[in-house]
Amino acid sequence: MSSSPPGPPATPPPLSAHATVAAPQQTIPADDVVRSPLWARLGLALALALLLQAVVSAVVIHWLFFSDPQQHALRREMFRAMMQMQGIRPSPWRHLLLSPLTTTVLTALVVGAVTFPLMQHLTRRLQRLQLGVQALGDLDLGARVAVEGRDEVAALAAAFNQAAGRIETLVNSHKSLLAYTSHELRTPLARLRMALETLGQPQAGPTRDAALREARRNLAELDELIGTILLYSRLDASGPRVLNVREVDVLALAAEEASRENAEVQGDWVRLLGDERLLRHAIRNLLDNARKHAPNSPPELTVQNTPQGVRIRVCDRGPGVPAAEAERIFEPFVRLHGRGDGSGLGLPLVRRIARLHGGDVHYEPHPGGGACFVLDVASLNPASPQRA
Repeated sequence: MSSSPPGPPATPPPLSAHATVAAPQQTIPADDVVRSPLWARLGLALALALLLQAVVSAVVIHWLFFSDPQQHALRREMFRAMMQMQGIRPSPWRHLLLSPLTTTVLTALVVGAVTFPLMQHLTRRLQRLQLGVQALGDLDLGARVAVEGRDEVAALAAAFNQAAGRIETLVNSHKSLLAYTSHELRTPLARLRMALETLGQPQAGPTRDAALREARRNLAELDELIGTILLYSRLDASGPRVLNVREVDVLALAAEEASRENAEVQGDWVRLLGDERLLRHAIRNLLDNARKHAPNSPPELTVQNTPQGVRIRVCDRGPGVPAAEAERIFEPFVRLHGRGDGSGLGLPLVRRIARLHGGDVHYEPHPGGGACFVLDVASLNPASPQRA
């Protein structure tokens, strides 16, 4: 059997006329970008403008008064006669002081003396803003700049502080979320590992069935926990961009969720513009919270029409919330002492959803004992959702 000799190595096809090659981007340090200070460039621009003004003025004056030699001589004699009548002797220094060039130079000195401190003050503010941006780029999340004045530079400094605060909040929230996730996932994973070890051993039927039920319950808990964490992270990072605004029948939506908890719904028939999926999640979280803290009595759910939108009230007959913890329970990963059941993200998610819909949620003590959570939601504009 014969084999043909190997051919030459294949070469890549040439680039077509429309093909583009992405050039590597080079990061230029900020110190190399600014080659001259701003005040020096503004001063140079002012000096050039004044020089141009002097040249134009000299050309115009020469054209008006010196273009005709006879008229120039006549004006000169008249000027000398007027000076002699006043008893003023002709002097070359006086002629120099009254020349357009001298006037322009004096004007430049006065304008420069006035504008130079202003330019220096402006450039110092911009330099402080640059230092703040560099500090934030060096991962100093607490970097802020002073807002001085009420001009465009002050507006830029305020916008930088707002953006830096938002970045710091997001980074800290993600750090807390990561720490919380790693801590909370250990418990169901450990229980699931024990259930799997039990299933791997020869056991009797009832023991095996109990281990299988425990494994399924732990899997369901893990699925719910991961879904809650992902939803909270997505709402925290994306904000109003995640909203799918459409018309929502709030009373019907509340009735659907209340039927899962065998709870009765009372109130007004309200339709508004909002994200049906998120509003359903908020109502479900409030009902789940009521069931966990008052398992022996169904929650009370009412829907009330308001000028801004709708108010949803979910009450239970549980132990209630201490007055000192009434706001703290809406912070992420906070659970009251002795009530460890739950992810610690249910109520913070409700508040996040409410604020995305232009409202809020707060706690009120139930008059007959227990807790009431009041969710206020406004009707959104599809073109401009609310910013939380």
